Amino acid sequence: MKTKLIRLRMKLPIKPALACFAAFVIGGCASTTTAPSTPPAATVRIQEWTAAYYGSAAAGKGTLYYNGQRHHFTISGLGAGGMGGQKVTATGKVYNLNNLRDFAGTYRGVSGGLTLIEGKMHAKLTNGNGVVMYLAGETEGLASSMGVQAFEVNLTH
Repeated sequence: MKTKLIRLRMKLPIKPALACFAAFVIGGCASTTTAPSTPPAATVRIQEWTAAYYGSAAAGKGTLYYNGQRHHFTISGLGAGGMGGQKVTATGKVYNLNNLRDFAGTYRGVSGGLTLIEGKMHAKLTNGNGVVMYLAGETEGLASSMGVQAFEVNLTH
């Protein structure tokens, strides 16, 4: 009986350690996807469809609201991490956008979310021109995601 009790005591510290590590990772991802409180240079609305099985693929469209005008764009991407399929409807704030031509390009970043019929997502994406998008949105489908992503954004005018 003492042997079982000793084994049980040895296993207990591992579970809290894993729980703390998971909370640290999730908390770190959440803090990196929070937009600054300063006014953005522009805002976006995005509608995207994603399918994932360890790797992910996404395609969608969006509208950039910049300097009082609307600019349409397409978005397509690949990522690592996640499983399932979902539709994402998101809005976001855009920072460091000084010229419209700087908006297009390859965005990289982290995202996280869970969808069980309906859910929420958050992402921070940065392109090679230094433009940063902070996205938050609603999801529909059955999917989980937390990982690195790369998206190609092209203005369609």
